[in-house]
Order: sequence, then structure tokens, then C-alpha cells
Amino acid sequence: MTGLLRCLKCLATDPKPLENASKLPYSLSAASPEPEEPAAMPAQPEGNSTRSCTFFMLSADFVRQFPGKSLPFFQEIRDDYTTEEPLVEVALDYADVVKGTHIETTLAVSHRWMQPDDPDPDGEQLKALKGFLNSPAGKKIERVWIDSACMPQDLPKGSRSEEDAAAFKRMLKEVNRLYLGTTVLILLDLSYVSRFWTQFESWMSMQFATPDGLKPAVGTGNERHHIVCIQNAASQATLYTKALVDSWADQTPEQAHCFLSKPDVTVTNENDKKGQLPKIKALDATVQGAFGDISRSLEDELAASEAAAVRAEAELTAWETENDAKAGEKNRLKVAARQAASAVAAARLAKEEHARAISSGVVPAMMKRAEAAALAEAEERRAEEQRVCREAVDRSRREAEERARKEAVDRSRREAEEQRVRREAVDHSRREAEE
Repeated sequence: MTGLLRCLKCLATDPKPLENASKLPYSLSAASPEPEEPAAMPAQPEGNSTRSCTFFMLSADFVRQFPGKSLPFFQEIRDDYTTEEPLVEVALDYADVVKGTHIETTLAVSHRWMQPDDPDPDGEQLKALKGFLNSPAGKKIERVWIDSACMPQDLPKGSRSEEDAAAFKRMLKEVNRLYLGTTVLILLDLSYVSRFWTQFESWMSMQFATPDGLKPAVGTGNERHHIVCIQNAASQATLYTKALVDSWADQTPEQAHCFLSKPDVTVTNENDKKGQLPKIKALDATVQGAFGDISRSLEDELAASEAAAVRAEAELTAWETENDAKAGEKNRLKVAARQAASAVAAARLAKEEHARAISSGVVPAMMKRAEAAALAEAEERRAEEQRVCREAVDRSRREAEERARKEAVDRSRREAEEQRVRREAVDHSRREAEE
């Protein structure tokens, strides 16, 4: 827990102002909104994709096994669940978003706060979340991000410490990374589709990053959102799910900006829209910059590893020349040269895989997952073929053994019959002779 406190103190030193006062419809600070601030300047794309933001997340097993009706707020989890230590710290940058580093193991929840001071008063959201985590689609999830339990709350008003407030502001500013770079669970109720934040989150969850910006993920190998209808929406889940996907799956950043800027997309704190709307337009440039940063990083890593390999080989050659002997496999310089060559091969493979993912239009981590799944499927096919072959061999062996057994039985019967006939013939001849 001391690590968490150190992180909070570190975040408190961040001088950048809060661009979003609250995450709504009923956000982390919705019960007592902060005073309105002047509208934020238009957002600029991230200058460095490696600049990370540390988020608090819950252990997925803690959520799966939580016995209560609804999840506690962040401070209660941090302060009271010290034995379980369910909170973990995860650093996330736009390079992770582009590569899909956290898609397979991290879940971000998009939901609406049902009351200003309680997102889940009847426990329906936690029930749906646990159902997903225990389903085949959620079995690989290791960490869960949900705002009420993963960001410091100011409930009751004024109870949040300065360190917690700084952490809240820092994480809220960068929350887009979660919805672009993880698996997203949408808890859809009837009011979800009228709110700014929830629709913004659902749109991001249906996109994926490419060198040309954001592209629709729905219907591709990059799809990573899941929708569970709750409350009154559950009675017509298929209808509401289709409506949400149809509304957002194919929207470009410009179209998303246009839609979300309309006055019927409501938000409790108007500064949320003013601060976030410019970021929507900047997202294309942000992910494009991240791809550029990754490509340069891979080039630099390959060049550095090649230079190190040349130096290691030169040192080995010099030693062998000086000693007029070939270095053994366990020679220190021989080992170093071998390791340097392996590093070059790994760097070259990483660059090739990144290029291949781009050319295939697939998020790198998703490509690796698909390849792993294909390998597993191929292995299953080989195992099945081997099983069928073994069964065929066993069946042939059993059939041959059965034929041999029948032939032996038939042969034994024939021999017994021949002996009986001979005995009868001998007896007959004896009787005739006696007669």
C-alpha cells in the first residue's frame, strides 16, 4: 500500500491543469461539481507516445469473488482491504494503445452512475461485470478498471485529500487511453445513449489505431468491445445492442465530434465537453504520432543491437588473434557475441512483426493473439489427426487379432473334425474286420 501512496504523491506534483472537472452523467465528482473553469484550449496530439500515465486497477479475481452487492469506492478499497491488496498500478502510454499491449488482460468498464453518490445502488452493474469476467470472453482478464473503484472519490464533498485529488485529475485527463487500449465492457441501460461520456467511451471502444489514425474495429479482427444490457434495456437486448453499434461503429473522429457536440448529448458539467471535444479531433494525429514513435524506436533498437553485435564480434576476433586459438563455447567473449547476435535477431523480428501487423491492418497484440490461436488450433488439429491415426492403427490391430483368433478357432475346429472323422473311419474298419 505504500507504493500506492508514493504514486499519489508523485501524481500530486504534476503541474498540468485539470481539463475535465468530472466524468459524468454521474461522475466521480458529480455529487458536488467543481466551479466552472474557462474553456480549455484545443487539444494537441501527444508529443511523445512513451509518456505514460499510471492508473489504479482492480485485480479481476477480487471482482470475481467479491461477496458484496456493489463495489466499494476507491478509498475504502485502498484503506480497508489491505489483506487482499486488490489495487494494482498499471502504466499506460499511447505506444501501448497502438500495440494493443493490454487488450487481452485488461478490462475497462463503461457505465452510467445511477445516482449522484452511487453508481450501482441495486448491484446490477456488479452482477453483469462478474458474469462477464466468469464467461469464456472474460476468462483471460487479469485487471479491471472502473471509475468508482479505481479513482479517488470526493464523497462526501471535501473528503478527498490533495494527493487523491491530484491523482484523480491526472487519471481523468488521460482516461481515453483506457477505452482505446483495452477490452471494454459496456453496461448499457436506457439512459446510457443520451450521455456525453458514455457515448464517447463506446465510440472509442469500437475503434482501433492504425498509422492513418483511428479506424472502425467492428467486424474485423481488432474488435474488443462487449455489450451487456442491464436494467430495462435487458428486455430488448438485441435491439439496443444493435442500435448502439450502428450509431458508433463506423463514425470517424470528425463525425463523432459533430454528434457529441450536439446539445441533446447531455453532460452535467459543460466543461467536460469543452475539454474533451477538441481531443476527439486530435486522436488521429495522436495515434499517428504513436506509430511514428514506435517505428523510430524499433529502428533505433535494431541499429543499437547491430552495433553492439559488431563490437562483440570484433572483441572476440581480437582475442582469438591474440591467443592464436578458437574461443570455446563457454568463453566469455564467445557468449557475449552469441547473446548480441540473438539481440539483433529479436530486434529484427520485432520490427518485421510490427510492419506485418500494419500491412495486415491488425493491432500487433491482436495479430499475435490470432497467430497464437491459429497455432493452438493447428496443434489441436494435429493432435486430432494423431488420435484418429492411433485409433485407426488400434482398430486395424484389433481387427487383425480378431481375424487371427477366428482363423485359429476355425483351424482348431477343422483339425478336431478331421480327427473325429479319422477315428470314426478307424472304428468302422475295426468293426467291419471283427464282423
